[in-house]
Amino acid sequence: MTPNSQDTRGHPPLLEKTAASVESIPQAVREKELPPGVMRGLRKGFQCLSADELADGAQMFSALRARFPEEPPAGSVEEAFEFMDHVFGSVLRENPTFSATVPVVLEHYEKRRPEVVGSGVLVRVADRVFLLTAAHVTDWQTEGRLSIPGRRGFMPATGNFAAVDFPASGSRAQDRLDVAYVRLDDDCAKDLDPSCTALERRHLSVRQSPLRRTFYTFVGFPWRKSRVHGLGIETDFWLFTGAEAPESEYKALGLARSHHIAMRFHRKHSFHRGKRRAMTAPLPHGMSGGGVYAWDEAGMKKPPIFLPLAGIANQFVAERSLLIATRLHVYVSCIFQNEPELALMAGGLKWRSAP
Repeated sequence: MTPNSQDTRGHPPLLEKTAASVESIPQAVREKELPPGVMRGLRKGFQCLSADELADGAQMFSALRARFPEEPPAGSVEEAFEFMDHVFGSVLRENPTFSATVPVVLEHYEKRRPEVVGSGVLVRVADRVFLLTAAHVTDWQTEGRLSIPGRRGFMPATGNFAAVDFPASGSRAQDRLDVAYVRLDDDCAKDLDPSCTALERRHLSVRQSPLRRTFYTFVGFPWRKSRVHGLGIETDFWLFTGAEAPESEYKALGLARSHHIAMRFHRKHSFHRGKRRAMTAPLPHGMSGGGVYAWDEAGMKKPPIFLPLAGIANQFVAERSLLIATRLHVYVSCIFQNEPELALMAGGLKWRSAP
């Protein structure tokens, strides 16, 4: 018997640090017109960003702004803030690619109580559906069965499984790529919950090293925000958006920007869009294996706007305030290497080209 699933998607919190239009307004005016809680949240956010990151955010916002025909209000900071929130909120609410990120639940062999252990992303390659996740999430298979949302509750993620080997140290913590996937069998793929979407090639970004740093949204299901009721489980869907870290942060962690994404995540200086106040964001444990979506111009060229999947989350480096992901092209390369016939069907060279 599998537990039931409930996806609670109210007003997701967002780490908002791209308010370049608000930053340009004089301090005295800002403090007069914005509520104190909002002002404190924005000020903390700006203090965490460098001048280069603010400039990148302004450029990204200008590309996004071009997709909205209405003019931003002039004069009132509160109205300008509401307009900016409308623009970002519209993208986040209507973005069709988030529905590909699903919770991964462990049904223990020894006990019947299920628990959320990670997240995964559904992607279609040729005529096959893949569940992409982190290897340290699939390592839980030694303790039970991994399940994903199906039509009648959580169902086993059955199919052909692949993961990178453990490092020579034997510790998954030393694994820099942390890649795993399941090529779902036909029955499993057909029985997915109707709310789940398998992303097509046009919704993916497989760039190795984008020319310009951008902003990313990490999406997943923190296990501390899940609730178990007998054999049932409720999962909360969370979003964290922030600026890509500078090259120095990649080097400090021994990572390569061509294979990884490092995003600023100042957990104690987060800003909640729905509540309009600063807050401490929940620990992102359980978001490993979830989708990382890029705020790039490719998805903003023509409506409907969408954020392409660019990577799969796998690490939170608390001491450096960073969320880490492996870029999507690494997963695609692993799939094509393991299944060359599928690479031929999908047109491997086309998959490896931009965007």
